[in-house]
Amino acid sequence: MLVCAPVRSLGVLPLRLLVALALLAGRSEAQVDPSGPWRTLHTPHFRIHFRPAYRDVALTEAREAERAYALLASELHPPRGTVDLTLGDDIDGSNGFTTVFPSGRITILAPAPATDPGLLQYDTWLRLVTTHELAHVFHLDRTRSFWAVAQHVLGRAPGLFPNEYQPTWLVEGLATYYESRFTNGGRVRGSFHTQLLAADRAAGASRSSRDAEPFTRWSDGFAPYAYGSRFLQYVAATVGDSAVPRLVEATAAQLIPFRVGRQVERVAPGRTLAGLWPQATAPSAAPGAPAAGTRVLDSLLRTEPVPSVSPDGRRVAYLADDGKGASELRVLDGETLRRVAAHAVNGNASYGWDGDTVVVAQLDYTGRRQLRSDLYRWVPGGVWRRETHGARLTQPAGRSVAIELRPGANRPTVPAPADPGRGEGEGEREGAETWEAVVPSPDGRWMAGTRNAAGRWALVRWPADTPVAAVVLVESRSVLADPVWTPRGELWFVADPSGFPQVYAWRDVGGGIAQALTAEPLGARSPAPLPDGTLLYSALTAGGWELRRAPALADGLPARFSEPLPFDSAPPLAVPARETGYAVWPSLRPHFWIPFFLNAGPTGRFGGAVTAGTDALHRFTYAADLLLAPQPFRVTGDFILLSDVLGNPTLDFSASSAWLDVAAPPGVTLSELSQAAAVGAAFVRRRWRSLASVRVAAEVQRFRYAAAPDSALAAACPACLARDLIGGSATLALSRVVAGALSVSPEDGFSWSLTYRRRDERGTGRWSNELRSQLALYAHVPGGGLGGFAHSVLAVRLAAGGLDGSLGSLYRVGGVSSGSVALSFGQSLGVRRLFPIRGYRYGELAGPRAATGTVEYRLPLALVGRSLGHLPVGADRVWLNAFADAGDAWDPGTSPQLTRLRSAGVELAGAVTVTYNLLLQLRLGLAEPLAAPPSGAARRASVYFAFASDF
Repeated sequence: MLVCAPVRSLGVLPLRLLVALALLAGRSEAQVDPSGPWRTLHTPHFRIHFRPAYRDVALTEAREAERAYALLASELHPPRGTVDLTLGDDIDGSNGFTTVFPSGRITILAPAPATDPGLLQYDTWLRLVTTHELAHVFHLDRTRSFWAVAQHVLGRAPGLFPNEYQPTWLVEGLATYYESRFTNGGRVRGSFHTQLLAADRAAGASRSSRDAEPFTRWSDGFAPYAYGSRFLQYVAATVGDSAVPRLVEATAAQLIPFRVGRQVERVAPGRTLAGLWPQATAPSAAPGAPAAGTRVLDSLLRTEPVPSVSPDGRRVAYLADDGKGASELRVLDGETLRRVAAHAVNGNASYGWDGDTVVVAQLDYTGRRQLRSDLYRWVPGGVWRRETHGARLTQPAGRSVAIELRPGANRPTVPAPADPGRGEGEGEREGAETWEAVVPSPDGRWMAGTRNAAGRWALVRWPADTPVAAVVLVESRSVLADPVWTPRGELWFVADPSGFPQVYAWRDVGGGIAQALTAEPLGARSPAPLPDGTLLYSALTAGGWELRRAPALADGLPARFSEPLPFDSAPPLAVPARETGYAVWPSLRPHFWIPFFLNAGPTGRFGGAVTAGTDALHRFTYAADLLLAPQPFRVTGDFILLSDVLGNPTLDFSASSAWLDVAAPPGVTLSELSQAAAVGAAFVRRRWRSLASVRVAAEVQRFRYAAAPDSALAAACPACLARDLIGGSATLALSRVVAGALSVSPEDGFSWSLTYRRRDERGTGRWSNELRSQLALYAHVPGGGLGGFAHSVLAVRLAAGGLDGSLGSLYRVGGVSSGSVALSFGQSLGVRRLFPIRGYRYGELAGPRAATGTVEYRLPLALVGRSLGHLPVGADRVWLNAFADAGDAWDPGTSPQLTRLRSAGVELAGAVTVTYNLLLQLRLGLAEPLAAPPSGAARRASVYFAFASDF
């Protein structure tokens, strides 16, 4: 009988191809919709890909990219080849992504920052993000010594870029250092990183060079940027500007690439990494103290709480994100500050009041790859409804005031004044002027907002009906943000002239002054005035954000703001950019090969190579291998192609031909040639917490046999007859789950799939039908775990399947299942089973009917967030799984015994980092079979090791 295999799809391709495809999953994947029309600008060092509607932005980007290239090339060795740079506008977020494998590629999300305090220190968004991401290309592309020789032979193969092995604080810190060195902005100059580092120092929790990695514990992904950039800035200031380029050259040549300390000693003689680190990364807090009577309302938050008070002062809204589940918009009573309502929100939530209604802007999918910020209206305790679809609005303030997200420059939805200080040569129109927030006064007569024009921040006030009468109240080199009106018509805002953000009030006296209302040692952001004269604000600590209430300072000092720096436009291109349609081949062509060997015993010893590739937009992704055996001469190979050229669905095609050794009598070599091909289409519909997909596929399989000597085939294997199978399948999958940054499991939701598969054997009339389904349910358990850092979760999985037909296929029940982890150079670990039961061997039972069930209790133990000594390995978080499995396989017409196999056990599970930023989940388990194995094997407990849970 045949053992039932899964539907022919990506999951059953040879491991070497799965590895190649996994290696292509770079940071730029799926950030743009590759379908539809795209154009390309060709400059001396770049291919800039853009939508036709954004041609003007692309022309500006071409100049900015060449400017950044020239500046970086003055210090660092230039990268090899042309860099593909994609301007994306499918996500209403501000970010960039870079990979140097299989070639240098950058994706930039064009909307300028509006709600992220860490990214607001920029002159123009395109300049800052381009310089940062291109610095990654210069740094990571550099190879010397052994690495250069290996790439000369194998091409740009994964694993052969030594600077990719560097600590994350060095990789991200270097790019952040250069974004600050070669622009008038940058996070080294910004106050947010100063807050993070000073908060750690104040709590005695400053991170060492081994722990400044993106662990899940706060400050998670911010830590490597803040610590790394301040360290390199300090080294450059004390040792000399050439120290950073020399460090890049040194690490690009060392055989053990993650040993950074030795190279620091070489570029800074007489100094050590351990000695320089605390001096560079532990700034002191600002002088001052929280006001007397300060009260903490909420703490340990992972997102800035941003309080907002209703016009009548009776309600306060703020964002509560503790990392354990979904973020919540909470509403408090304005007098008692007790919670009266809450509603889950998505990412990048911002909000304001319109009477007694909260207007919320948040992200959600409007298409498979389109993530837009839209407005919702919520009466606390009442109805929540969506108001816009694809409107791209954020920072709502009242009924009709918000900020519209645009590539390079954000604009208010109400008439606003143009920058009166923008002179000739001070920046292109695109990106020269962008607004952070605009707010109406309580009586609606006035508007105020904070604006950035080429690095010149301004607090602007104007009559609501006469924008041309605007007055610039404050102008500064550093960020001005978070404007808000008090009930009495006073204008408050946040600025950081002292290096730490504080709340200021504008006073129209003596020509106008900005008077400090807070003197928080670690800074204060997002003020919200209460009717009694006190204020709410956001403060930062070593454990995360806090929401605080305090009286405003009555005698705060006036602020002195630094003059904005002059802005130099990117110079014109020496040679005008050439525009063409988008072409896939320059980036799609093979850039590497990896040797691969396969020993199939007497059938043949095969040798060959694997390669893979994807184009800059990810329209096409492929992997292929070809292996030859000289004696007997045989060929085996595989090919897979994925295409997103249609956007939705994703198309896939695969083909394989493999020789396998088959058991045979002595003196006879019996070989099976298995050939298969499949084509499929997957339709996906996404929402913030839910996913629905349908995949349909057609497949063919061909089996042939050969024996040595040839005459022995019939005698050695009478059943080894040529067979051809043809079939198809359809899979429906639905899921809706909640997961926070600290979660150890999906929570409060479900995941369900249903698969139907049909196969027919040509020329015989034999056939098979298969129907199988799996359902997983998740619910968080109140009270948390021993570690208290996340929710405990109760998870249940039910799986069932049935096979009919004369092909005689069977399911196998038993064994350990896990998610798979793909590693480099042809290594892949982890096996997923359809019907696992821990404590029994795989295939302990087999039959055309099968069903299994699992109950797991997942208990958080510890949030570690530490590296293991000087090794590039760290422990992130640890939890415990207590489980019970049961199931059976049976024949049609017989009654199942669903506890025929049953087991119980525990697993110590954890998330670990490898090579600093590759996060793996591992399980060490002990399973005790509670029923004797039907095979007659001894019943005894088993210990196993596996990767992440498969549900």
